[in-house]
Amino acid sequence: MNYFFRSILLICLLFETLNFAHAQSTTIELSNNKVVVGGQTCFLHLVKEKQTLFSISRAYGVELSVILQVNHKTEVTVNVGEVLRIPVVDSKTAVAPMLVKKEDDQFIYHVIKKNDTFFSLSKKYDLSIDVLKKSNPNIGDVLSLGSVFMVPKGIKKEKKVIVQTHPKHDKKYYYHVIQKGDTESAIARKFFMKLRKFRKLNPQLKGKALTIGSWVRIPRYLVPPEYFVEKPVEKDTIVQEIEEDKLIVNEVVERPLSQQKIRIALFLPLYLEANDTINEIVTYKDTLRIVNERNTRTVFPKSHNFIRFYQGILLAVDSLQKEGLSVDLHVFDTERKPERVQRILSGIQYTDLDFIIGPVYSNTFSLVASFAQKRGIPIISPLSPKNSLLKTNPFVIQLNTSIESICGRISDYVGSDLEMKNLIVVHPDRYQHLSEYQLVKDIERQLFEKGEYWKNDEMSYRKISFEEYGLFGIERILSDTCENVILLPSTKQPYVENIISNLNVLSQRFAIRLMGFPVWKRYNSLESELFYNLNLSILTPYHIDYKEEKIENFVSSFRTKFKCEPNDFSFRGFDLCRYFTKAVSQYGNHFPDHLSELQIDLLQSHFDFKRVNAFGGLENQGVHFVNYSRDFKIRHHVPNFESK
Repeated sequence: MNYFFRSILLICLLFETLNFAHAQSTTIELSNNKVVVGGQTCFLHLVKEKQTLFSISRAYGVELSVILQVNHKTEVTVNVGEVLRIPVVDSKTAVAPMLVKKEDDQFIYHVIKKNDTFFSLSKKYDLSIDVLKKSNPNIGDVLSLGSVFMVPKGIKKEKKVIVQTHPKHDKKYYYHVIQKGDTESAIARKFFMKLRKFRKLNPQLKGKALTIGSWVRIPRYLVPPEYFVEKPVEKDTIVQEIEEDKLIVNEVVERPLSQQKIRIALFLPLYLEANDTINEIVTYKDTLRIVNERNTRTVFPKSHNFIRFYQGILLAVDSLQKEGLSVDLHVFDTERKPERVQRILSGIQYTDLDFIIGPVYSNTFSLVASFAQKRGIPIISPLSPKNSLLKTNPFVIQLNTSIESICGRISDYVGSDLEMKNLIVVHPDRYQHLSEYQLVKDIERQLFEKGEYWKNDEMSYRKISFEEYGLFGIERILSDTCENVILLPSTKQPYVENIISNLNVLSQRFAIRLMGFPVWKRYNSLESELFYNLNLSILTPYHIDYKEEKIENFVSSFRTKFKCEPNDFSFRGFDLCRYFTKAVSQYGNHFPDHLSELQIDLLQSHFDFKRVNAFGGLENQGVHFVNYSRDFKIRHHVPNFESK
C-alpha cells in the first residue's frame, strides 16, 4: 500500500514539473498600459491562457510576493481574463525578467537594469543614441527598470576622427596645445608670464573660452628645453631587430691594456703631525709625561678637504684593482713647506713613476713640476684654476678650468643663439684689469669682429656700470618683449651679492637669464631662491647630480669604508685617479697625447684637455651647463662646443 501511494506522489510531482516547464516557455507580452494607484505606478496586465503568476512575475522582473500583496491575493492562483496590477519596481525589488530568447537574427534583447542610460547602452553596443531610440519607439525618453530594450544588429556607430594641428615650434614661439583643465591663468603661471602679456600674444582668445586641442603661443625663452624634445615613435619588432643587429656589428672593441701596473705619486698637505698632536691628551705624573689618544678623533682644519680628496683616491684605487689593474700609490705629506718637499724628492729620484698628483700650493708645486719636467713625468695640478707654469712646462696638466677659459665658454654659449636676445653687460667701474674682463672681450669679438651683431636684427647689446647708473639704469634698458641675458664679469663676492639682490627685484617683471661663474655657488649669503628667480646659468667644470645611481653607489661605498660623508674633494679625487690610471693602462707613457680619445664615465667631472700653446701644458676646458630654472628645477647637460 505504501508503495502505491509513493508511486502516485512521484507521478504528480513529475506532472507538476512538466506544467512548470511549459509555463516557463510561454511567451508573455509585456503591457504598456499604466495606472497610478495610491501613489504607486503599475502596469495593467491582462492574464491570458497558460500564464501563471510565477511566469508573469519573471516576465516583469517583480517579486511574486509583491504582486500578491498589491493585488490582495492570498493564494498563488490566477484566472484567464483577470487584470493584474504589476508595480513599476525599483532596484531593490527588481529581479531579472525571463526572456524566451536573448537575441535573434535582427536584435539583441537587453533587460534594463539600474544605472542603464541611453549613453551607457550606446557605449556598450557601439551604436548611436538615435539608432537605439528608433529601434525602441515605445520606450520614450526614460528607461523603465526591468523593461526589454531591443538592440539592432549589423549597424556600426560612425566615428568622427578630429585631427588637431598646431604650428611647428619656431625660434620665437612655443605652441602649447590646450588640454583638459587648462585656463588662461594656469598657462600664464606655468610659463611665468603676466596674464596681460599672455592675452596680448594670443588675441584670438578674446571673449572666447579655451577649447581642448586648440593652441596658444608662448615666447620660446620662457619654455624649458624638455618641452621641445620630440617623443620617440614606437618601432615595430622587425625594425628593432635589424637595428640591434647593426649595433652588434658596430660594437666598439675595448682597447687592450698597454700597461698593467701603474705607479702614482701623491703630494698632499695632510698635516699628519698636526693631526696626531691635536688628538693627544698629555698628562704628567711627577716628572713622567703620559700621552693618551682622544676617544673621538678630530681633524686638523687645514687638512680636512685634502684628507677627503685622498679618501676619494683610495676608493678609486679599490675599484681599479677590482678591474684587474695593479696600482702602486706613493703618498707624501708636504704640509706647506718647500724644504720638506725637497727632502721627499731626494728620496724618490730613482723611483719609476707614471704620473704625479699635486702638490696643491704654488710654492711646493713648482719644485715638483721642475723635478717632473726633467724626468719627463706628467704632473697634475688637481685643485688650482691658475698655474703660472702651465704656459711653459709641457708636462703640467691643469685639472681645474681657468677663469679665462670659463669666460670663453660662456661667450661660446651665449654666441650660439643671439636671436631675440637683449644682451647686457653689468660691470663694475675700472674692471679692465680683472681676469673676468676676458668675458667682455670674448663677447665683443663674437659680435663685432666675427660680424654676429649685424647678422641678427632682433638682438641688442649694451654695457652699463652699476655704480654709475644703479638699478634704475638697468631697468630702463631691459626689454619686456624678449629674454634679457645679463652678464656679470666679476667674482668679487660683495659686488656680486649686491647686484644679484638688486636684479631680483626686476625678475618679477622681466624675463632675465643671469650668466655667472661657478664660484658664486659658494657664496653662502646668497639664497638659492635668488638663483631660481634670475634663471641663473653657470658653466662649471664640476657638477654632481645626486639622483644618479652611480653617485648613490659612490656615497654608500664612501660611508661604509670611511664612516663619514664625502664632499666635492672626494668626488674630484676619485675622478682624477680613475681617469688618469685608465689613460696610462691604455696608452702607456704617451697617454697625454691621447686624452681626447679617452671615454670614461666619471662622477662629477667632464674632461676636455687642450694644450694652451706649442710649449705649454694641458688645461681641462670641459664644462657642464647648469641652469637654476624659474620653475625651481636644476637642469644640466654637457654642451657641445664646435672647435674654433
